Order: sequence, then C-alpha cells, then structure tokens
Amino acid sequence: MISSAPDDFPAIVAGAVQAAVELTFASIFGEPPASTQVDNQGTSFARVASVISFFGTQPWALTLVVPEQTAVAMALKFTGFEVTFDSADMGDVVGELTNVMAGEVVAQLARRSIQAQMSLPTVARGQDVELLRGKGAATQRLSYDSSQGQFWFELSTAQSVQRLCRTPGTAA
Repeated sequence: MISSAPDDFPAIVAGAVQAAVELTFASIFGEPPASTQVDNQGTSFARVASVISFFGTQPWALTLVVPEQTAVAMALKFTGFEVTFDSADMGDVVGELTNVMAGEVVAQLARRSIQAQMSLPTVARGQDVELLRGKGAATQRLSYDSSQGQFWFELSTAQSVQRLCRTPGTAA
C-alpha cells in the first residue's frame, strides 16, 4: 500500500522499500508477500520490532513489525529450525531478516539515484510495543500478508520531505 501526499513519507523511498520487500521475501520464503491493510489499532498482542536507520541523501528509518505467530513461522522458514518467540535467538533472526532486506533497500535506492547507508538493526520485543515518532515526522506503513502471517513496515523521517524530492543539483 503506497500512498503519498505532499507531507507524507517520500513515495520514491516507499517504492524502493516495497520492491526490496517483494524481492527479498520471495527469495527467502519462496513467494512475495501480498500488500494488504493491517488494522490492529487498539489490538493487544506480542510483537517483535527491528529498526534500521538510513543515512545519505535523506535520513530516515525503517521498522519491521512482526506479531508473535508470524515471527515464529518466519524464523522457522528463514533458519530451517524452530525458534521460540521468547528466546534470545528471535531477536537475532528478526534483526538479520531486517538487515538482509535493508541491504536490498540500499540497492533499490541506488537504482533511483538516492544514496543511502544503513545502520545495524536494533530489535525490541514485547507486548504492545509502541513506536514513538518525533513531532512532524513524515510516516508511512507498508502492510503485508504472507503464508507465514501478517507483518508490516513503519517508515519515518522527521526532516523535510522536499529535501529528498528536490531535483539533483538544486539548492536544498
């Protein structure tokens, strides 16, 4: 689900993320996930979230959010063995999955003439983990459904969207 109004997250970056998700997940899980609407507002459940920051043309962050059942199914498919949700290995698995996908994001951005470097992932796990954004942050959610279950990405930047969307060679 990619949508962009002038004050929303940059559509060109969201498009690169969507392409990276489709390619990476198809490679790892055997099929690309289907873009969908995940409506879990007000729903209480355990989840794991992995955040990677990007630096370069425009600083922004990507967060993979995976509910417990989906995380367990993805971990099994990704590693080839069972990983319990509450084990330390779950953080490693989701962090590495995010890292692999983020590498493809960097490649997709480069194809769009946007330079980016990524940080290492930071992973959080818990009941009702809430991601707090800075005031005025441009955000976008990309939601997916797969044979392993539902998951989504939260994209955010607190800086001017116009800076990223300007024509190369013009003043910021």
